[in-house]
Amino acid sequence: MRIVRYDRFGGIEQLWIDEMAVPDAAPGHAVVQVQASCINPGSLSALHGSPYVPIRDLAGTVTAVATDVHDIKVGDDVLGWSQDWSAHAEFVAVPAEQLIAKPAVLSWDVAGSLYVTPMAGLASVEAVEASDGELIVISAASGGVGLTAAQLARRKGATVIGIAGPTNAGRLRAHGIIPVPYGDDVSDNIRAAADGRRIDAFIDAFGSGYVDLALALGVPTGRINTVVDYQAAKGTGVKALGTANAGGAPALRKLAELAASGDLDIPIGATFPLSEIQAAYRALAESRPFGRIVLHPQA
Repeated sequence: MRIVRYDRFGGIEQLWIDEMAVPDAAPGHAVVQVQASCINPGSLSALHGSPYVPIRDLAGTVTAVATDVHDIKVGDDVLGWSQDWSAHAEFVAVPAEQLIAKPAVLSWDVAGSLYVTPMAGLASVEAVEASDGELIVISAASGGVGLTAAQLARRKGATVIGIAGPTNAGRLRAHGIIPVPYGDDVSDNIRAAADGRRIDAFIDAFGSGYVDLALALGVPTGRINTVVDYQAAKGTGVKALGTANAGGAPALRKLAELAASGDLDIPIGATFPLSEIQAAYRALAESRPFGRIVLHPQA
């Protein structure tokens, strides 16, 4: 089978396709023939030496299970996550507890994009305790974390102001989000959009000073969550809860059900075959399309 490798740090040019045997189903594991595997912004930093390995999203069909696995069987369509780079492959062995059934109406692309950033969005909304009637500001609101968080906050009855580039303003409005462009006057623009209302909570999906902005806007530390700026969180006492804090498989099942019912939009920006792995990462690094970038290992 084909699998993506990199044997040295240095960026996108170090990614290459290798051949290896299809993995066996070790105890507690299932082998999945991968149909879709999303790539995430954190992957870029990993290529340059970051210890965090964020490539986890996957969806596909089970081809083998260990004898001690009883809730999943061969032929099941599943989605879930892998704890390492192995999801960028034609087949991957995954702990069965990290897989859930794929709703039949859910596309492979969306199913293979539901873990890393949507789960961080879910964790953020829970961290700031979004509730009915409140006003919440979200940075990078057109990205994978921010757009999910905005939709989930609105489902709780909150009004959402979303910070994003001006080209995405229409897309945010289509989701019921009040768009505010980033830039030097972002603070004034947020206050204008708030129209005198108190800002109750702030979700930072971008970093680069947004924690300080949230504090300057008067948001209490306990109602600010960042999924990016961990140094700021350490220095200010704001929350820094993300994917790993969202609740695992039960929370992923909740997101899958929302996506399947049409109550959660996970836009797909571009797809690439596994053989074009470098092009896929360049699209992520340079184009930043609206929506997820998904690999098709079987193409």
